Amino acid sequence: MIRKLQIKFVALAMLSVITISLIVFGITVIELLKSTERQIDELIGFIIENDGIIPEYKEKIDENFTSKISKYSTQYFTAKINEKGEIVDRNTQFINKLSNEEIDQMIKHSIKEKQELGFYKGYRYKIINQGESKMMVFLDCDRMINYLVTTINRSTLFILVAVTIIFIGVTTFSKKILKPMIENIERQRQFVTNAGHELKTPLAVIKADIDVLEMTVGEENEWITSIKNQSNRLNTLIRNLLNLANTEEGVVSIEKTEFFIADVIDEQIKDFKALLQDKKIKFDNKNKIKMNADIDMIKQLIIILLDNARKYTPEGGRILIKTSKQGKKTKIEIANECDNPDTIKVNKLFERFYREDKSRNQKKEGYGIGLSIAKSIVDLHNGKISAEITKDKMINFKIII
Repeated sequence: MIRKLQIKFVALAMLSVITISLIVFGITVIELLKSTERQIDELIGFIIENDGIIPEYKEKIDENFTSKISKYSTQYFTAKINEKGEIVDRNTQFINKLSNEEIDQMIKHSIKEKQELGFYKGYRYKIINQGESKMMVFLDCDRMINYLVTTINRSTLFILVAVTIIFIGVTTFSKKILKPMIENIERQRQFVTNAGHELKTPLAVIKADIDVLEMTVGEENEWITSIKNQSNRLNTLIRNLLNLANTEEGVVSIEKTEFFIADVIDEQIKDFKALLQDKKIKFDNKNKIKMNADIDMIKQLIIILLDNARKYTPEGGRILIKTSKQGKKTKIEIANECDNPDTIKVNKLFERFYREDKSRNQKKEGYGIGLSIAKSIVDLHNGKISAEITKDKMINFKIII
């Protein structure tokens, strides 16, 4: 249980860190993309303002784009087209990466797109009207795109390194952070174990005294019967508490054997026969499915679910049991009718000491730990247990082991 708590803490902490990192990274990349696109468009606009060229460097001219570096490092070309879409002039002195055929192909493609602004093969282009003709400017964006990609890659690497360091830190210090909670859980578990064992002795004495009283007074005495019933309930509670503590801590060892699950269920139904006389129980035991599990634990699991169905099924209500194969695993379903099924919070049924006031009221005997023990047994077998309200208003417990 403590190990699971530590794993959940680390997982939740890392999920929070990764989520925040991805949000920040996403916003940063979007802003970087917008900023790069804005710079490219401003440079194209600057070229257009200067009649298709970047002028020689002058200190008083806008230093955002006109410098000795931008003059010789910026690759671009311009073209003029008439109203028919024919190329009437080209300026390719500032581009050395493309042939004339490639330039013509890019110009024709951009004309067909009928967009004033767009991207094509790593080039940003813009088309503006100049009276009877149009000017087209194509700016090579490779340098800016490469810078952008490099920045994103470095940021990604930085985030991965940071997340890894945080993961190591959280994992290392998780025990220290959770130490007070772990110690509290340990004290509670130790108390339950010690109290359970301590209570066994006085209970054994009480039961022995009851046996003596029954021989003296007789078994029909209502007071003796009441004491006997309550001592049995207390004994069951102690046994369940000890089982819960042991299974959740993994103290219980599993000894798997192969057996027919139908035989196990049949055996438990027979044991419950007297208690289920006013219920309609249906189980098709002809489905001979072999199961590989700890047979004693599976017996306890079936007992818990049958007892749960017995307590909450109204008089004359149905209890349906069926088994099937799901791949290599065995599926067991135990469904029962119950009062006000829509009010049952199925996601909380397996919580320790949970009892629903409306549909699982205090008039029913029990302490809300049976289903918690059932879940622990299933978890020890690396299986799954769930509950759902069916279309015909029954609560169905599904176990896959």
